[in-house]
Amino acid sequence: MSKPEFVAVFCLGLLAIFQVSFAPHLKIFSGDWFKWINFIDLAVLVIALFERRRGAVGWLAALWGGIFLDMYSDRFFGFWMIVLFAIVGAIKLILKKYVRIPSFW
Repeated sequence: MSKPEFVAVFCLGLLAIFQVSFAPHLKIFSGDWFKWINFIDLAVLVIALFERRRGAVGWLAALWGGIFLDMYSDRFFGFWMIVLFAIVGAIKLILKKYVRIPSFW
């Protein structure tokens, strides 16, 4: 595992711990919107947006983010992996092919 991959997985793990342990006790995160738009989803989205089209860190982030979300989800195991893979696939295969986003990495 390379350094960017390790940093991405480590940050996703920290976000999962924060989301499960600390965020439910805050009033701002108690709505139904937090079930669909959460810290891990946003982190995977940002990684996929600012990564090169041929990079593999976005796919790895989708895998580990899906595992972290599926551990604490009441849906079937693999649901969040499918959702995150679809998001990363849409960004890498469609958006990045037709839209140029400045990347500073």
